[in-house]
Amino acid sequence: MAPVQSVCLLCCLIVFTSTASAHELRLKNGRVIQTDHISREANRLTYEQFGGLISIDLAEVESIRYDRDSSQRQKKRIEAGASQFPAERKKDLPQQLMQALKPVNPVELANLSVVTIKTAAGSGSGFFISPDGLIVTNRHVVRGSSQQREQTAAKISENDARLQSWRDKLDQEQAQLQKYRGELAEVQGAFEAAVAENKKQIDQQQRRAYEKELQRRKQYLNRWQQELAQRQGEYRRRQAEFTREKNAYHQAKRALAGQNRFTVILADGSEQSALLYTLSETLDLALLKISGYRTPYLQPAHGAAAALGSRVYAIGSPLKLNNTVTAGVVSGFRGDYVQTNAEIYPGNSGGPLIDEDGRVLGVNTMKQITEKFEGLGFAIRFARVVDEFSQFLNQQAADN
Repeated sequence: MAPVQSVCLLCCLIVFTSTASAHELRLKNGRVIQTDHISREANRLTYEQFGGLISIDLAEVESIRYDRDSSQRQKKRIEAGASQFPAERKKDLPQQLMQALKPVNPVELANLSVVTIKTAAGSGSGFFISPDGLIVTNRHVVRGSSQQREQTAAKISENDARLQSWRDKLDQEQAQLQKYRGELAEVQGAFEAAVAENKKQIDQQQRRAYEKELQRRKQYLNRWQQELAQRQGEYRRRQAEFTREKNAYHQAKRALAGQNRFTVILADGSEQSALLYTLSETLDLALLKISGYRTPYLQPAHGAAAALGSRVYAIGSPLKLNNTVTAGVVSGFRGDYVQTNAEIYPGNSGGPLIDEDGRVLGVNTMKQITEKFEGLGFAIRFARVVDEFSQFLNQQAADN
């Protein structure tokens, strides 16, 4: 079904939705939408309907009324979804991954729980946090980063300005060339007229010198015209390339804003489909789930493992190099974040920061780089992940 048809179908279904208590979303076109989940990022509003997430422009919204009881209904739906896959019928991914990769140490064992998440705009990392398929990742992996969007918008504006400046210079040069061609034509016409009227009075040596100068100017004009044509061709090529890239970026951004199902690549290279469950409204976190499988998962590190100087490892997929491991130490704590000198690249976003026992300390989420110091990696403390998604984790524990 085409995306537009899907949205239309959802709109029809909303008319018959129960009027039970829920967040109430009133749109400027008069529609009233009841949903158990609403999140906002930049100028987009995302709400949940029938197991999926729909993203709309904030300008379409008239008002929002929040209801505290909606999370309980969301939890009941998860219970109903989980009951469709009894434990004895679930496929055993830990066994599949163990047989394929044969881990020999705690870090390799932890790596079995790490996945690569493919999105409409690129890829990121994530990892299982429950035996029933819950995957934590960064919100910006599945919805894009506002900082990256601002940086990209700034680069697009900068490139637009450069192309316009280039175009203006080419137009100015074209005008100068046309003027030179006109002046040369006038000089040549005047000379030819003089020759026609005074054939016997014009010195032949002077005539040859004048003709030679005219020929030199014509050759200069031809070279100038050829070089300008090359520069104009290069401009058109660069403009077309930039336009394609800009259109592709905007298309990917729109697709990512409405994407609620993602392909996840497991540590052995096999692929599964995961549904976006929820987005954190306060932290750079998101929760996905694959259904019908028993999965490996990471457990939280002991308190002592988080001491300064403790050895840690970051696992993720930088530059599409799936399940890459980098090492470092815990170098500090900054509120909700663990700071480390382990190398964390953009593709590592959403992957785990683990200790030597393979237990998770946090979710890799960003990297800050200064001019004089090496990059510092940061991970959201795993305790905050547990707090943020406790209702989902508690339910998974009850089911298992």
